[in-house]
Amino acid sequence: MSSTTNNNSHRYVHALNELDDVNISRIRPLIPPQILMEDLPLTESAAATIVKGRKAAEAIIQGTDDRLLVVVGPCSIHNPAAALEYADSLRVYADAAAEDLCIVMRVYFEKPRTTVGWKGLINDPDLNNNYAINKGLRKARTLLLDISEKGLPAGCELLDTISPQYIGDLISWGAIGARTTESQVHRELSSGMSVPIGFKNGTDGNVKIAIDAIKSAESPHCFLSVTKQGLSAIVETQGNKHCHIILRGGVDGPNFEESYVENYTQQLLKAGVNPRLMIDCSHGNSSKDFRKQPIVSDSIAHQLSATETGKYISGVMIESNLVEGNQNIPSDGDLSKLVYGMSVTDACVNWDDTVKMLDNLREGVRNRRRRAAALSNASDFEAKFRTLLTKLDVVEGEETWGQIDTALKGLTSLVQAGATKFETFVPTMKQAIKYVNSAVISERTRLSGTALALVEEMAKQMETRFTPICDMVFPSAMKTCGRANKVFVNRGVNSLTTVITYSHIPEQTPRICDAASTDPNKTVRSSAAKLLMAIVSCCTVPELTPHLAVVESAIASGVVDANPDARTTARQTYEIYIKRFGNRVEQFHTGLSATAKKYLKIGAATSNGASQTATAAAQRLPLRDRISAQRANGKPAAAAAASAQQADALSSSAPAASRPKPVRPVARNPPLAVGKGGAGAVAQVALSLTSEVKAPEVQPPLATSDIATTTASNGVENLLISTEEPATTDKQPQDSARPSASPTATAHESRAHSPDAKVESESEVAAPASEPSHPTATASPAATADTAESVAVEEAPQAVAVVDKKKPRRAAVAPQAVVKRPASRAQRGPGLQFSSLGSGGGAGSGSRAANKKGGASAASRGPHAVRPQSRNIVSSRMEEALRGRPKSRFGAGGGAQRPQAVKATSPSDSADRLDRMTLRSSSRLSNSLPFPTVEPVAAPASGPGYLRATAASAKRGTDAPVSATTTAASRGTKRRKQDAASTTDDLVSAESAPKSAKVGARRRSATK
Repeated sequence: MSSTTNNNSHRYVHALNELDDVNISRIRPLIPPQILMEDLPLTESAAATIVKGRKAAEAIIQGTDDRLLVVVGPCSIHNPAAALEYADSLRVYADAAAEDLCIVMRVYFEKPRTTVGWKGLINDPDLNNNYAINKGLRKARTLLLDISEKGLPAGCELLDTISPQYIGDLISWGAIGARTTESQVHRELSSGMSVPIGFKNGTDGNVKIAIDAIKSAESPHCFLSVTKQGLSAIVETQGNKHCHIILRGGVDGPNFEESYVENYTQQLLKAGVNPRLMIDCSHGNSSKDFRKQPIVSDSIAHQLSATETGKYISGVMIESNLVEGNQNIPSDGDLSKLVYGMSVTDACVNWDDTVKMLDNLREGVRNRRRRAAALSNASDFEAKFRTLLTKLDVVEGEETWGQIDTALKGLTSLVQAGATKFETFVPTMKQAIKYVNSAVISERTRLSGTALALVEEMAKQMETRFTPICDMVFPSAMKTCGRANKVFVNRGVNSLTTVITYSHIPEQTPRICDAASTDPNKTVRSSAAKLLMAIVSCCTVPELTPHLAVVESAIASGVVDANPDARTTARQTYEIYIKRFGNRVEQFHTGLSATAKKYLKIGAATSNGASQTATAAAQRLPLRDRISAQRANGKPAAAAAASAQQADALSSSAPAASRPKPVRPVARNPPLAVGKGGAGAVAQVALSLTSEVKAPEVQPPLATSDIATTTASNGVENLLISTEEPATTDKQPQDSARPSASPTATAHESRAHSPDAKVESESEVAAPASEPSHPTATASPAATADTAESVAVEEAPQAVAVVDKKKPRRAAVAPQAVVKRPASRAQRGPGLQFSSLGSGGGAGSGSRAANKKGGASAASRGPHAVRPQSRNIVSSRMEEALRGRPKSRFGAGGGAQRPQAVKATSPSDSADRLDRMTLRSSSRLSNSLPFPTVEPVAAPASGPGYLRATAASAKRGTDAPVSATTTAASRGTKRRKQDAASTTDDLVSAESAPKSAKVGARRRSATK
């Protein structure tokens, strides 16, 4: 029984398979529209572009916008990169032609085929018949987003009834193709679309199916569809009122000519649908030859310009690409063989030909406007005016901006056509003034510009007869001159200047002068000043004479205005005024304030009644002659006045010593030094502090100070101000105060003071054996390539530490001396050297006081040449380096050595290990610090305790002899040596102990 049941069940399943999905080979999931829209959301900028494109297309199709709708672009999109490049070029042209053309880019992703072939980017994005539709949908939506964000609206053909759910929110215009116009589902789809839809005539040229499609799409429908969530649903629509017909030609030939257009418009009017149509320059109208597309566009431009059918042509379609022609998709799938920017479906014209076609269409649109504005008599003008007035009589808003703009352009066309010659023009135009004023002060920039253009055109045509209308529109135009947006301000000023140029309008002078003088808005005052200058320039003397008092008052207020633009314009107006009204100059100057006269550059002679011509001639004289003339007229400096020739002769014949010395800034000189490769002598820098010299007194050269700069371990610097004043010349270069000395002389003098100096391969040490009676300065040149600059003082006993060349530093400068940093690295050198100052005075106030008295004993200056806190800082640096604390900030100071500069002399292993440990820690710390490492040298026993401590700490761990004294500093040195010895013993014992013992030894060492 069970086997019989199973057999029946199998037979039933097999029968079902034969009934359903018989020809379905594969079913794959499709991404829901909502998911894709969330992954690629609509941006604000793209939405603004799309809405603007839709509104413009609707207005053109309904006839409220007289521009031409142009859908231009590739036949189909197969390379998004090339499409974006095309969009960039088209966007530039669309902006330039926006006054005449509304350009929508043709972005077709789906291609209907007569038989078979590539079906478009959505169906086959990889062009290899793999039908990755999910990928294609993503590519299509991404491209539409990119084009919309560029500010260019896009249009698509609606082939599949589900795909609009994925991309419908990104398009501004849609088309139903010739093969689907008669389809019921596409008519239903069009009735629910949110964009204008164009229906093409059939492939056989039948236009009636397109007319029927328009009537069907305008009606409500109920049909099956898919929601944004991908669910099946029943959809009810209310009909699309923005549909039109597209003439594409057919098998019988083209249908773009005037006779066809007239015939089809009559059929549309008879059917009760929109009579305005679009003409396709390609397909049947070009007989599938892309080279004939320009011929079709020329015919359309002619109809726009010269025929009655031109008023029914609302749009044009052009198939265009970067490269003309077309190509086949490679059969082997190698897409690299494709030509970039060339169509893979229908052939297209190239970009250059496209621009020519668009230019021709623009001219046709302009001619159509001229013909529409042509007037035969006053009755014709009034009839057309009433039509435009009806369009203006609406509430201004986003929905009506385009309509108002078109109506205002229509009025401008009537004015250009000669409507101003009729006597009824002024009373008729007064009916529209309130709408014109509303548009002038509108927040819509384009609408305000169109209204001001109408005002300008009326002034040009009417000239002085424009006064009655000007009285009504002038206040609104003045309001634009006070806006915060400079576009409105500049446009308002330019428009009113044009009105003044053609119509003069002298009766508006008081209003302009009042705004220029008393308006609290500085932008209004500046704009009114420009208008006043136009009034003074353009109006005749009789026209302006009744208003001269207010004009003079406005000029006097403007020249002292807080706004610099208003002051500049007022001065220019004044110059024009005194030329045109010379008989009123003296009276005008009498009433001016002193400040106004200053800004107007009116001299005493001019104020006393001299002619303006003489004043202008005096102002053209050289400055020296003008000064002499002023002194001769009673200036305080009349006693010191002399002619220019005498002054020149005096300055050229007087000796150099008697001439006033020019004022110079304080000289800031770079330090001079001898580096490792030099002669080994210490150098001294002389800084010249030059004060200002006041002419005509001759100031003697100021005393210069010799500054000895020393560098302690890694950044502790000490300065000593010497009382010796080296000789200076009368003229000294400002950029450098180096005394000239030859390298030979410098080396010889250095050796005379340092007979025991020894030059080594790695470093150089100078230790003078005796001290001269007075400190002297010796400067060495920095001309040799291996010379580095450093500074030290020749005072015995002392030791010099050479600074590393690789990391230059600047020395700290005493308060009374300023050192100028050299311009180049070669001049700057590696930095400053550190040396002991012996018993010399430090940088404190006591040392400076001793120097001022002509020198002091060593005992009176104190035992150290550094600030009291310097010893603690440097000592802590040395101790932390020896204890191996890598995290310390000052661990590399006070005796840390570079590996190549240290030679261990003790044969014991413990000393070698200590050296290696010290070097490792110091090198690790030195690499993390920003200042250079100082190589230490031994100091004599007679030096200060601080330096002895530094040298002893630096040599700890080697067998180099270090002298000890009974000073407090030396006792501190001994204690640190004992600590180091204890540390060494702990480390040596730890080397031979077990691991646990080593750890304990390290901890004890760290604790000590």
